[in-house]
Amino acid sequence: MVTAIAIPLLFLYFYYVTRKERKRMYHQWRQAGNIPAESVVKGTIIAIQEKTERYYGHYLLAVIDLQLEHRKEKIMARMQFPLTESLQKPTFSIGDTIVCYGQWRNQLFLFATYQATPTASKNLVYNTTKTPLLQDE
Repeated sequence: MVTAIAIPLLFLYFYYVTRKERKRMYHQWRQAGNIPAESVVKGTIIAIQEKTERYYGHYLLAVIDLQLEHRKEKIMARMQFPLTESLQKPTFSIGDTIVCYGQWRNQLFLFATYQATPTASKNLVYNTTKTPLLQDE
């Protein structure tokens, strides 16, 4: 008689705990791409790697790892966001100079917003009366 009452109660309890955890993880997954803009990093893209990581259960993250170089210093920058059907991934090209706004976590710079600027070689300002000038970096 005790097992007839105790086992369904255990099932209900674990169902409740699992459902609560799933809701919490869903909200965290939706917020994974929201990184506060605490720091700024500028650099030229020298390597790009795109991958998909499992966040929780069937929730996936789209991850873009960029290796940036600025004044002989190499920086690993990561952009991550929830993988949904309506996702539009940003496109990056090797050689582009970007300014990333985000925060540092260990040796990795996480960013959500960025601003792309053409490289210095593409950004020559030509004027008929002046010599070509490089834009300030």
